[in-house]
Amino acid sequence: MTILYGMIFIIVLGTIYVLGYYFNHKTPTPKGCEGLTSACEGCHVTSCDNNPATRYKEIKNG
Repeated sequence: MTILYGMIFIIVLGTIYVLGYYFNHKTPTPKGCEGLTSACEGCHVTSCDNNPATRYKEIKNG
């Protein structure tokens, strides 16, 4: 019975994650935040799509 509760708990957490992901991408961009990618000068988060290092890789590979 404990395994069943564990599986239900994991399914509930997965469902919450998927719904949050879906509704986050469905939400429109707030006014004033449309062109932030061009204004980004970069930070130390290299996994961010706005980081100039990522743009350099795209240009280099393109």
